[in-house]
Amino acid sequence: MVQLIEHIQLPIRGLNLHVAQVGTGELGTVVFLHGFPEIWYSWRHPMQAVAAAGYRAIAPDSRGYGLSDQPEDEETPWEDLVADAFLVGKDFGTIPPYDFAQRHPTRTRGVMCLGMPFSPVPFNFDGTMPEGFYPLRWRQPGRAEADFGR
Repeated sequence: MVQLIEHIQLPIRGLNLHVAQVGTGELGTVVFLHGFPEIWYSWRHPMQAVAAAGYRAIAPDSRGYGLSDQPEDEETPWEDLVADAFLVGKDFGTIPPYDFAQRHPTRTRGVMCLGMPFSPVPFNFDGTMPEGFYPLRWRQPGRAEADFGR
């Protein structure tokens, strides 16, 4: 049975974050973090599956994406967003779960990430990724806009 996904705006540290959530959470919470250029909607089907299995599924729009505010300070931390949860990330959405789990292992039940390998040191794309890999291409001012404008 498909459950209705609830949408809320959470005020956190002066930002309004859009969060989609579904499920009761008898077994715990699963937080889904999207990649680029996505929003919470990328996780709608896995959210339904984990909710049906007895978990609470939460998928925020990352700061500055979808219906979430963009922070003025890019160094705004994630600490207030997660406690005692399974973390699932995809693409650039893997960085917060990996980082959070390393710094707060007692607040993390597990981590599962897609598309980016774990690195115990900051990941360096230069020289390790193929030419044309979009995070490298889009560092150039105006390049992403040009690619999407095709």
